[in-house]
Amino acid sequence: MRVSSKQLQQAMAKFATGVAVISSLEANGDIHGMTANALVSISLKPPLILVSIGHQRDTYANVQKQGRFGVNVLSRKQRKLAEFFALENSAKRDNPDSSWQFEGKGSPRLEGALVFLECTVVATHTYGDHTIFIAEVENIISERGLPLLYFQSKFMDSGIPLGEQGGL
Repeated sequence: MRVSSKQLQQAMAKFATGVAVISSLEANGDIHGMTANALVSISLKPPLILVSIGHQRDTYANVQKQGRFGVNVLSRKQRKLAEFFALENSAKRDNPDSSWQFEGKGSPRLEGALVFLECTVVATHTYGDHTIFIAEVENIISERGLPLLYFQSKFMDSGIPLGEQGGL
């Protein structure tokens, strides 16, 4: 039996994740952003992460071209931004709720993000309708707060500790 895309989507919806906006700056100054939850730390030495970006997204073409991007891990107060950046390219209009700052090498950082990672692409791998970008983290800005979560295809609030187990 072959697994359908719908079945896989429903199964993966049961895996709770954080929510991030992948941001990139075009040469003409336009900012591209997309909501993502496919974000993984793959190495501490060197500091490497991977993000998976669909080929239909404007952000994909720009990250591919520029070789740089920012990862903005959203706080629980930024649900509206997550919803906005999840829209299809053609549905996006100027978003009054986003305020950008430019860090180090010019990567766009969303004001109020819980964590910002400034990244340079070191490798790409294309599978199906997505490309995996492996990137070295060159700058980190971390703020206090609680994360926005995504579970069962819905944004969730967080912050209630389950106990003092410590670590994983």
